[in-house]
Amino acid sequence: MYVDIGYQPQVLASALARYRDGFDPTLIELPESAVFPHLIPVQPATARKARTTGRLLGKPAPRFVKHGRTVRYRLKDVFDWLAEGDAYTSTAEAAMSQEMAS
Repeated sequence: MYVDIGYQPQVLASALARYRDGFDPTLIELPESAVFPHLIPVQPATARKARTTGRLLGKPAPRFVKHGRTVRYRLKDVFDWLAEGDAYTSTAEAAMSQEMAS
């Protein structure tokens, strides 16, 4: 019998609760369905492609862990990837930054 585990809100909520309680985020692993699009705003198919290309949203893709065929993301790696994103005060500043990078 096939059971679709898909995204279960309690998985992400439990992981974040453990983090708030002081549990080491390098030891908290999340399934792809809990990370994409709930923490990183892209679809899981885009995340799978990023694991192949090594790029996601124009920057290096977040690190992942494989246990057999299962792909997991450590909470610390997700937080680090999000923190490395560029922050802007306006769309004009973002556009100027992108022009300078080209």
